[in-house]
Order: sequence, then structure tokens, then C-alpha cells
Amino acid sequence: MRITALNITPGRLTAEVVTEPDQRTTPELIARVLQDFPQLPQHSCVNAHGPVFASVMEDTPLPHLLEHLVIDLQVAQQPEASTATFTGFTKWTDAKAGRASVTVNFRDDACALAAVRYACAYLNDVLEELSHGEEDR
Repeated sequence: MRITALNITPGRLTAEVVTEPDQRTTPELIARVLQDFPQLPQHSCVNAHGPVFASVMEDTPLPHLLEHLVIDLQVAQQPEASTATFTGFTKWTDAKAGRASVTVNFRDDACALAAVRYACAYLNDVLEELSHGEEDR
């Protein structure tokens, strides 16, 4: 996954991302991510299967996972924002080309920018780690 553009407007950050077309999360990927982000399943999430991210997290587009990681990182980095509500949404801009737009709100633009960059690098590292594990089998 790579970030191709960032757009910051008052209170919102939108990351344009590119991933492999149809790249989705897997139970193995989520199990690995939950080692570092155990609270992800409890995130509120509007989806067709339930009220929380756990309802879809093992089979959702990779940019959707990025959205939840960015939100989680913002909460972790801003303890004073514990009463704040962080929201986001992800939409495909060109699903066949693997292009998506991930938008999140923020209280601190520098924190949001750091969160989106870290989350993208983190996901790439975990995907690389998992692909090496498969090669060893």
C-alpha cells in the first residue's frame, strides 16, 4: 500500500492510497495486527454485518483497516482527547486499480499526519512479514 496524496482541510485528513486491486484483510493479517492494536475489534463501524469493526475486520478492504489504524493511533497519541470522537470513512475511487480514499477527522493535524504515515508503513511491514512466513512453508 502506498499513499499517493494527502489533503488536509480544517478537521479532516484524506489520504489517497493505492493497494493491490481487491486486496482484503485475512484472519492471519488481523491476528497479527491485533497483537499491536488489540482494541480494534471494539471500534464503532458502520457496516452491513454489525455495529463494530469486529463484524468485518477479517474480510474487508485493506484501506478500511488503514482507516481504523489511523483512528486508533490518534487516540493513543492524544490522551487528552480520550473524550473526543474520531470518525472516518473509506471509499473506493477506482476499485479495479486498487485506488481508495481514506478520510479521518482529527484534533491535531500533525498527529493525524503522523498516524496515517505510521499506519501505512506498519501495514506494509506486517504484510511483508506475513508473505515471508508463507514463503518459508
